[in-house]
Amino acid sequence: MERSLLTLLREQARTRGLLDLHASLSASIVFTLVRDMPYRRASSRHPEAILREWKGTCSGKHHTLQALFDELGLETQLMLCTHEFTPESYSHFPKFLRDQLTAGPISDVHTFLRLKTATSWMNIDATWPSSSKSLGMPVNEKFELGKSMRIACEPIQFFEIPSEIDPQAFKEELIRKYCGAQAQRRDRFIEALSAWLSEAQQ
Repeated sequence: MERSLLTLLREQARTRGLLDLHASLSASIVFTLVRDMPYRRASSRHPEAILREWKGTCSGKHHTLQALFDELGLETQLMLCTHEFTPESYSHFPKFLRDQLTAGPISDVHTFLRLKTATSWMNIDATWPSSSKSLGMPVNEKFELGKSMRIACEPIQFFEIPSEIDPQAFKEELIRKYCGAQAQRRDRFIEALSAWLSEAQQ
């Protein structure tokens, strides 16, 4: 019988001293554990890889969170939004990152989650770990059922990923359309951003 992702999450969290032996895995605790994984690309965006390597960027974290919430019996919708990294929006970034923006904004596509509650849908965003708050990142510190969280960027346009389409393929196509020739510049910037956050999280 295939082991559940919740079991794997519990094992990995306990190994890292992040979860008590008898702690229950509520939606709030699951969100907190995924949020506080280091912001860094894993070898794959597959939830099992994210949990075993204990790291992820917006895609990996929210694919994983969706799968974990599904095991908890919660209904979710994976979402995308376009946005731009600009010197004005990210003035708290270190100089070496701001310097990459002097040639112009860097277009990006962000992944987040919507969770269905008894009365409405709420935004869930676990992108930035709590350790990055001191660096000026907009960390969502609380999980309050029914209260939408702040999205980790300044959205321009929203896209709902159809359930019958592979989420990553959908995102990659949107990146090609929205980022165009800037795709490689975007990748370099994300890598540099990840390295900065990872160093601060050590």
